[in-house]
Amino acid sequence: MRTGELELQQITPDDAGFIAALEEVGMPTSDLASSGGIYFALFNEHAQAVGYCGYETLEEGGEGIAFIRSCAVPEAGRGKGAGRAMMDALMDRLSDAGLSDLYLLTMDADPFFERFGFKIISRDDAPDAVRATSQFSLEICNGAVLMRRRPDSGVA
Repeated sequence: MRTGELELQQITPDDAGFIAALEEVGMPTSDLASSGGIYFALFNEHAQAVGYCGYETLEEGGEGIAFIRSCAVPEAGRGKGAGRAMMDALMDRLSDAGLSDLYLLTMDADPFFERFGFKIISRDDAPDAVRATSQFSLEICNGAVLMRRRPDSGVA
């Protein structure tokens, strides 16, 4: 999927650049391969990865929902629109897959995700499917806030 000069491409959970980007910002990597997630890198016109993200498809009450995870832009690429382009491309992909009820955990990027219609909700209100993800139960994520974007949220 192309966004201007940027292209979102699927990667494997053991991609070295992906792992390094997550470790750079203190995000968990131990459960990437076992989570069943689908992961992507956002490449610029020079074929350099400028951002990473992923999601897990979950089912709750017979409906498909997405748990967005492992989104990171390496320090060198911040402030240049890569995060926005990456989220725009990911949201388009999720919409095309029929997934519009979206959840994520974040330690400190809630203002960024609010621009895409996400709202902070109580972790106590997490659907069982989200609670069952490996990321939700990792100790490193205990202090993370849970955010949700409802199907009718639109982009703020």
